[in-house]
Amino acid sequence: MGLILLIVGSILGVSAMVFVNARLGISQTAKLSGLDEAIERLDADRVGFEAGEGVLALDGEGALVAERSGLCLGLLVARGSDFVIRYLAPGSVRDAVVEAETTLRLRLHDFVFAPARLRFDSAETAATWADRLNALQPVARS
Repeated sequence: MGLILLIVGSILGVSAMVFVNARLGISQTAKLSGLDEAIERLDADRVGFEAGEGVLALDGEGALVAERSGLCLGLLVARGSDFVIRYLAPGSVRDAVVEAETTLRLRLHDFVFAPARLRFDSAETAATWADRLNALQPVARS
């Protein structure tokens, strides 16, 4: 009986802390100040990452940066107060779909990575990057 009370009490205590944190706005969502910050983070995470063309989401909560060699795309997505970084190579993208003209929804073949939504300044930008991402889908076998 004591173990059950300990477990229930722990769950209630953690839930209360999460609720208070959310209500007070203590933990703000991470935001990139610009594309240069995204490139710095990618280079720090993977030494030798040579950035090529890139794009920053309008809200600063994500970015896509092509590696100069063309072998992969660097992806940063805000998750809570920090960023999740992925390096996308051929076969890593499940799909990239443009929603509401300027929003790109990205799903990866990575079960721990929740779908990401990146909003850009134009429909053309969203479509261009969706095409680049969809080129990284696995090749269908016949």
